Amino acid sequence: MKENEEKNKGLHIFLLVVGSILFIVLMVMMSSSARAGSMAAESGGSAKTTVNYQGVLAQIQVIISTVLVVTNKKRGFITVCILNALSTFSGVMGALHNLSAVPGAVIPVITIATMAIIYSYLVKSDSQHLELKEQYEQIMDSNRIMQEKDEALRMLAYTDRLTGMRNMQFFREQVEEAVKLGSPFTIIHMNIDNFKSINDTFGPKTGDTALMAYAERVSGYCGQKYICARSSDEFCILLPGEQTEADVLNMIEQLRRLFGETITVQGTNLSVTASYGIVLHPRDGRNAETLLDSAVMAVYNAKANGKDRPCFYARSAEQSVYAQSVYTPQSPYVPESRYFPTE
Repeated sequence: MKENEEKNKGLHIFLLVVGSILFIVLMVMMSSSARAGSMAAESGGSAKTTVNYQGVLAQIQVIISTVLVVTNKKRGFITVCILNALSTFSGVMGALHNLSAVPGAVIPVITIATMAIIYSYLVKSDSQHLELKEQYEQIMDSNRIMQEKDEALRMLAYTDRLTGMRNMQFFREQVEEAVKLGSPFTIIHMNIDNFKSINDTFGPKTGDTALMAYAERVSGYCGQKYICARSSDEFCILLPGEQTEADVLNMIEQLRRLFGETITVQGTNLSVTASYGIVLHPRDGRNAETLLDSAVMAVYNAKANGKDRPCFYARSAEQSVYAQSVYTPQSPYVPESRYFPTE
């Protein structure tokens, strides 16, 4: 846009220069025509043809004046006033010797008045355009601010305040969207084992600090590839595409290592385990509520079967719902510094 403005400015200046030169040329021609008419009148000839000729030249000057004012506005108006003032002076000088040259002195004055009207209209039009532009920009700024606020509110509604991760409301909506697409996906629901013991033993502040550390690890592991969320001492991961049980178990083993790494909170070394519930879409459900509820049931079954292990949700041949533990850790995790027994 700036380049176009510079280009238009150059064109307008070109028109101003060319128009001014043409105006002066016409003015000289009119002056010469007036002198010729005066000489014809003195010799007893007719000056009618000369008057008509000057009238045509004067109308061309009016057209040039209009073009200069419309294209260059203030700069053009000032130029037009100067040129027409000179033309008036030239006409007056010609009228002193030949009364037939009087229109040549009057037309420039009328032209100046006409150009003043046109210029005042242009100024008013530009002012209104500027006001409309400012109003438009204000409206756009207001809309932008409202959109930013809406986005901020949306982020707050979907963000876990403690850890900065996405919350379960966001995760549920993502599952609903994935269900609508109809493509296969897997949900891993993780629940930290015996986390209440950490809060009871070391206090809620230590527990919150530990949750922030584990949330950072889970978020770092998922990155942009997987959708993850947190609720209380639980984490959920959405794996897009079809996954084999071997793929899921391999991923869970990596997550077990993340939770198993010792963290230090206020001088206390903590290490935890987690239980994992796994559901597959569309095998285990065709809506978000069923899938998430089934994942919770699978987690409960994993805890009931010893914790620190995954559990795939499944349906029996009689369509009765049950959770089936299919994995037993080959090397049960032993806390490096502290162990929180089952309550």
